[in-house]
Amino acid sequence: MEDNGGLTSTQRGKIAELHVATALMAQSAGRLSPFEPLSDDHGIDLVVLDKESGRALPIQVKAWLLDPEKSVRTVQFDVQKTTFGEGKPGVLICVVMKKDTLEIVMSWLLRMVEIPSIATNRPSKFALAPSIAEGSRDKYVPYRHLTIASLTEAVEAELQNDC
Repeated sequence: MEDNGGLTSTQRGKIAELHVATALMAQSAGRLSPFEPLSDDHGIDLVVLDKESGRALPIQVKAWLLDPEKSVRTVQFDVQKTTFGEGKPGVLICVVMKKDTLEIVMSWLLRMVEIPSIATNRPSKFALAPSIAEGSRDKYVPYRHLTIASLTEAVEAELQNDC
């Protein structure tokens, strides 16, 4: 189990959501405008508006804080079935952040409709366990982004699809 320095999962989630929102806004030069729902009981943490097209994309954000003193090869992100709807529009963005600097070092963007076929189906959740090892060839590689620029491009591409 990972040590999160006393942070609750809610606190880790909020930190990640804010970092993802500001990273997308900055990397897109303001084209992408993130909004936060008043309630997150429906599994949507952010809604990103493309100011050019007027399209919006619902996003759920999951985070893993990497401790520089510990070595891990895989991380796990859980999507609770209580907030997951079959055929739900939007994407899941999973980020790995350095615990000491909060830098996003790796991310994955998956369409919500793909989660059941990619994740491990558990009784109350879908579990995703991608490798963070260099040269990994796991099933999550097609969804992985090593830079914020690449993640932003993937979000922009999703906004071009039927969200």
